[in-house]
Amino acid sequence: MTRKVRLIALGPSAAETPPHEEGVEVWGIQYTWKHFKLTRAFVMDDQDWIVAKNASFENPIDVAEEMRQAKVPIYVAKKWSDVPNTTEFPIEDIKKEFPVHYFMNSMAYMFALAIHEGFERIETYGIDVRYFNDLGGEMKYNHSWLDETHCGAFWAGVATGRGIEVKVTKRSSMMKPVFPGDTAMYGYEVNPSIQKQREKILKDRKKIGAKEKVQIFRPPPGMSKEEFAKQVSIGALKPIGEADAKIVE
Repeated sequence: MTRKVRLIALGPSAAETPPHEEGVEVWGIQYTWKHFKLTRAFVMDDQDWIVAKNASFENPIDVAEEMRQAKVPIYVAKKWSDVPNTTEFPIEDIKKEFPVHYFMNSMAYMFALAIHEGFERIETYGIDVRYFNDLGGEMKYNHSWLDETHCGAFWAGVATGRGIEVKVTKRSSMMKPVFPGDTAMYGYEVNPSIQKQREKILKDRKKIGAKEKVQIFRPPPGMSKEEFAKQVSIGALKPIGEADAKIVE
């Protein structure tokens, strides 16, 4: 039987998580334990920050009590003395195994541990880091998901490189082009948006390299630059010749 683990975050596609399956581990970030039967949880945030953040809500949350009530092992960066079910993440073992120390969120630590423990299939749900909605419209966030997107793709690539099957949801932006529907086979396929860019580049190059005839004028002795320009613009002066000119921008 394939060793599988499901990694769950709080994005919309968490709703796609399959029902509980015997023998399949389920790992989630904070609060996913409220909706899923987890095997392990991960709260890798700095303790002072996550406590202060939850306490600052309009309806304050006692995150330590929430974690105690989760009743599953919870990986943290450093042991929480007031939460008995927390356990320190094996960061030194992970750093030793993976020479690139690239962990931009809790999901990255979850991925690394799943690889480290030898799981053969990693499924992700709610790890959406989305830029566009289901209809292709751009989603406006105050926070950029670039760090999370790149980091997620990195760890999915590490897993794939080790022969581990990685599954992402349709709604996730991880390991996909930024624009929905764009192709991901550079050199073999061309996205419509890229094709438009290419056509514009070539059109602009032709425009810049084009030549045209220009008239040459010589100012009469003693005429100021301003008056000379005015006389040329109103057609009061006759050109002394023509020349080929190349358009530049």
